[in-house]
Amino acid sequence: MIDMAPGLLEAAIFFQGTNLIEEKYYLHDYDMVFDEEQKKTLIEAITNFGSSAFSDQISNFAMGEHVVFLTSDKIEVPNKKDDTKLTFPIILYCIAEKDTNKKLLTESMKTGLFQFVNRYSFYDITSKNIEKFKDFKTRFEKIFKDLIKKNDKEEFLNHNKKLDKSQLHRGGYGNSYGNTSSFHGHF
Repeated sequence: MIDMAPGLLEAAIFFQGTNLIEEKYYLHDYDMVFDEEQKKTLIEAITNFGSSAFSDQISNFAMGEHVVFLTSDKIEVPNKKDDTKLTFPIILYCIAEKDTNKKLLTESMKTGLFQFVNRYSFYDITSKNIEKFKDFKTRFEKIFKDLIKKNDKEEFLNHNKKLDKSQLHRGGYGNSYGNTSSFHGHF
């Protein structure tokens, strides 16, 4: 039996109403915690919460079997009217299963947001050209690699493929649906 440890389900960097980067680590679409309308409401709440309630600290709140983690930083943009700078919050949020390693997740989130803000200029971020940030998705996977259940899922799927092949060799019908009932974890 394959051990399915709790893990990260989603991670996104959010700036002024837009997810600049969003990665989902679900096995199936129906496993998603929020539908798109709920996600929109959550993002609006994150924006309001993030811009007024906390600075660079990690905050989190539980929603059933899941926890939403938030951390923020500030982007300084030159003010066109004078020599001052305007400050805008940029937020990294993660949705994880409740028993996920919180210490590892919060450290990874701080690292991820720090690397993102230091890699891209204020112009890149404020222009919100999402195509520009696609390369950072591989960095996300490296930063969160120990929290993503992707390897467990691939192992589970590969296990099922091996069962399919062994049933074909034994003259079976080629599906392992009956054999997956021994798997008691969830994604």
